[in-house]
Amino acid sequence: MQALSGYDQAEVYVSSATVHTIYIDDSRISNIETKVDSGLMVRMSEDGRLGKASVSLNRDSAVSDCVSMARAVLRYSPVNGEFTGYAQPGQARIAVPDVWDERVESVEPEDLREIAKVLIDNCDVDIPRAQIRVSANEGCTMNSNGVDVHHRSTLVYGHFTSMTVGDHPGEGMETYHGTHLDLDPEWIGRELTRKARAASVCREFKGSESLSMILPPSELGDMLTSSVGAAVDGENRKYGRSMWRDSLGERVASECLSITDDPTVPAPLSCVFDDEGVPTERRPLIENGVLRGFLRDSFCGDSTGNGMRRSSVEAQGAYERTPVIKPLNMVVAPGRMSREDIVAETDHGILVEKFAWPEADELTGRFGLNVRCGYLIRRGEIVGTVNNALLMGNMLDAVSNVECIGDDVRQMGVVSVPTMSFSGAELVGN
Repeated sequence: MQALSGYDQAEVYVSSATVHTIYIDDSRISNIETKVDSGLMVRMSEDGRLGKASVSLNRDSAVSDCVSMARAVLRYSPVNGEFTGYAQPGQARIAVPDVWDERVESVEPEDLREIAKVLIDNCDVDIPRAQIRVSANEGCTMNSNGVDVHHRSTLVYGHFTSMTVGDHPGEGMETYHGTHLDLDPEWIGRELTRKARAASVCREFKGSESLSMILPPSELGDMLTSSVGAAVDGENRKYGRSMWRDSLGERVASECLSITDDPTVPAPLSCVFDDEGVPTERRPLIENGVLRGFLRDSFCGDSTGNGMRRSSVEAQGAYERTPVIKPLNMVVAPGRMSREDIVAETDHGILVEKFAWPEADELTGRFGLNVRCGYLIRRGEIVGTVNNALLMGNMLDAVSNVECIGDDVRQMGVVSVPTMSFSGAELVGN
């Protein structure tokens, strides 16, 4: 900050992470590694021009090198008429969330090895590739307006794949997102086995039909992040890209649907201040189907505390990222039905176990996704397992056509979601 004292405004962000990762290849532990990653980014403004640069803190000259590079960028930058300044200091609005686990801070390679062994022993099919990554992270933001905030958290992420061997191989996948070392390797191993075996008996779907779709948290998480998350993004609203840009205070979803951005609970991005130093708070986004607000960072003005550099899956390199708008923890209010109850209530539908890649178009909400494993439902009963079918629809329409909401909430990146069913999808096969 002293080196940047001559500029109109300036900001420094520093992050440090100690990351332990264990890798599994072909059902064997292949490697355990530890990385220590620390660095800083500086940003400054002068006469409407902006400069920024980032470096790893691996040498004595790191700070001076970073400032020199940022000055060079500023020198050749055009005037930015939209820049209104970096964050202003504010008082904390929530208590510190429970996002620090001492077990992660003190974890040893042998601890991760034991978790991996239990997982492998409880999976009766092949594990082509898997990893468990845990990290202890710290970050600090200071700027010339008086912001001076610090954040500390732990991050636990696991990604696991499975596959049967035979004439018709089946694949399975599981992920874990959290802040505490609470993943259950026995359950994960059993689920990997179940999913791969279910996929191995899939048959190609023929024809086409309109039906209800039931999405579990593993598939729904990314679908909601890419659609609803983009629709409530303040930058998308600012530039007219959001489909809900003119819908504040209006109904955009079913009355049974409420979504809140909640940084008060244990979640990978929960924090008291965002990565620009703006206070965060619990904020309703959709309340009984009505749009209540958008998420903003300092660039959009009147920040809601959603300017984030950190990732929900990767601790390294936070200092290299310019703040962008992210939900801190987009929570879907759960219902009272189990997944089995939802299936029993569905007359004509499909329960998707696995998409090739669960994502909707960020601007329109549309999707056309390959179903790798799905269960056909007729009159409340599963009658077949299918794959190689295209499931098509629109998630921004789907949230207005919610049929059932489950009670099985899981953390999936920056969202906490239960199983949900929606009407109005179309399934197309060969």
